[in-house]
Amino acid sequence: MRDRRRRDWTVVIPVKPAELGKSRLEIPGVDRVALARAIALDTIEAAAQVARVVVVTSDPTIDAPGIEVVVEPAPRGIATAVADGLATIPRDRRAVLLGDLPGLQPEDLAQALELARETRLGAVPDEERHGTTLITAREGDLPEAFGPDSWRRHLAAGFLELPVPSWSTLRRDVDRADHLVGALGPRTSRVLGRVS
Repeated sequence: MRDRRRRDWTVVIPVKPAELGKSRLEIPGVDRVALARAIALDTIEAAAQVARVVVVTSDPTIDAPGIEVVVEPAPRGIATAVADGLATIPRDRRAVLLGDLPGLQPEDLAQALELARETRLGAVPDEERHGTTLITAREGDLPEAFGPDSWRRHLAAGFLELPVPSWSTLRRDVDRADHLVGALGPRTSRVLGRVS
């Protein structure tokens, strides 16, 4: 089942250079750059267990087994990164996942992608229902509206909410220190000094 899902869906993950990422995650005694990189890599590796993954980044340190990387010469914003990634993949069963889900469980993403089979344009909000963590297209164009208040803007663009549970790790993005709760990926846990 997992192998079939891997063939079916391609997930684009835009990743800022770690030096620029997670600017609000200032935690005493924790290297913010290392933390931003760890969060991205934990997200990427979880996604790669259930889908083909294409990472778009200008950060040369972002790599993981089994993924494809589209290298940008310099950071050009999320809209450009998403467009560059989508331009490299087929126009059916494709998705965009934000790279700030360090607690992501592969089966939670797999569940959302299964639900997306029945929806032309699907999306998943974060826990606070202000942002969007995942958008999907069964076929055709995949317009994105990431940025401030992205959940409202994705709904206005015609996306339907994928009915993932409220407790899904797919909804637990990290913008602030108080979001770093629950089970986290191994790299993020190591940077925070936790036992993974």
